[in-house]
Amino acid sequence: MASVSEKTFGSRLLNAEKILTHLTAFTGYNPSTDEQSISNYETLIATIKVQNNEAASKIQAYSAAVDIRQKLFQKNSDSLNKIMTPIGAAIRSAFGKTSKEAADIASLVTKVRGISIKKDSKEPNADTVSQSERSYGSMTQTFADMIATLENYGASYNPANDIVKLPQLKDKLITLTSANTAVTVAYGALKEKRDDRSDLYKQLTDITQRIKDAVKSQYGNTSTEYVLIKGLKV
Repeated sequence: MASVSEKTFGSRLLNAEKILTHLTAFTGYNPSTDEQSISNYETLIATIKVQNNEAASKIQAYSAAVDIRQKLFQKNSDSLNKIMTPIGAAIRSAFGKTSKEAADIASLVTKVRGISIKKDSKEPNADTVSQSERSYGSMTQTFADMIATLENYGASYNPANDIVKLPQLKDKLITLTSANTAVTVAYGALKEKRDDRSDLYKQLTDITQRIKDAVKSQYGNTSTEYVLIKGLKV
């Protein structure tokens, strides 16, 4: 389902195409500058269509990166959140429920689970992305601290469950870090495309208004030509 802003962009482009259709049907349309010409307007619309497609592709790439990260941190059966339980159990088994080691790991487990992760917005912006990055970054750093703590226990930390053995945990940390990086890169590419598209739509709005003024000047305020296009918002 398209977002509100995507629908708004689509509506503006559709109105621009309607104006272009009307312009081509007007007899003797003769703007004072090439910028307001039919050919220039047509080229700008075509360029915006390309930008829309590229922006849509970047949105899909960003959403895919976000989905992968959510699975790795929260949703998969071996996600970061879900391996906290067997890690804690392994420590209690090795050192005892009331040991300092058990308390230290329990504190880190609580910290990982206590970090608030808001659902990523379908319309990401700098603020929501920054908040999300901080949350996932905190979880990743806490997990790194946990691995360092487990390493300090030496041979005493030797769980039977392969998923929470140190080599696997180190591999998971690399995977989580890569997932964070992938989301950051995807958002950067998306923002760049959105900024480019926004600039083009500003041009479209400006040129459309100039075209309306040109039609109004050439054909008259009450002319059929002007009435056909004046209400089309771009």
